[in-house]
Amino acid sequence: MLIAFEGIDGSGKNTQVRKLLSFLRQNGVKYKLHKYPTRKAKDAFAHLKGKKDVDAAKLAEVFADDIIAEQDILRKELRAGNVVICDRYLHSTLAYQGVKVGYAAVKKMIAAKHALSLDLVLLLDIGAREGAKRKAGQKVPDRFEKDVAFLDAVRRNYRKEAKENFLSYKFEVIDAALPADEVFSEVIMSIEPLLTKKMKKSG
Repeated sequence: MLIAFEGIDGSGKNTQVRKLLSFLRQNGVKYKLHKYPTRKAKDAFAHLKGKKDVDAAKLAEVFADDIIAEQDILRKELRAGNVVICDRYLHSTLAYQGVKVGYAAVKKMIAAKHALSLDLVLLLDIGAREGAKRKAGQKVPDRFEKDVAFLDAVRRNYRKEAKENFLSYKFEVIDAALPADEVFSEVIMSIEPLLTKKMKKSG
């Protein structure tokens, strides 16, 4: 089972990922976690920190290729019976880089890479201003995190992906403005049917 958590900066992904990992451990479910971008995407981090200006189209390729580079690892983990969880996936590349490069252009670029489709995408949906406010309270925001107008456009792209069921068999949109425990209840309600199905197959 391949799952991704998506959402604009400040949507609470890290909190929900931690809660899910704890839930899986408590229930004896094997899992693997992947967080994107990885450290190998040096140009991406340099751009986010304002140390380097990377062309928007090039940046989209950097983010996408960073994920594609681990596809064989994901396949191996899935074959071993793990629940594989991604903190961001190609949906982030489309949502974020689609703002400046163009949604259709980035979607076409991603399609050409033939990436694994997800069993479930959990989109933690929150207003851009609230997300930016949350992020600013946690750390010094990077160039994406502090741009409210940009985050609002990213959010619109995410919601468009949800309508299209982009690169996923199931796309759940969850109100991330709710208290964290309520959000997690929604997360579990979305995941449990898939977990039950997985356990029946392995049993």
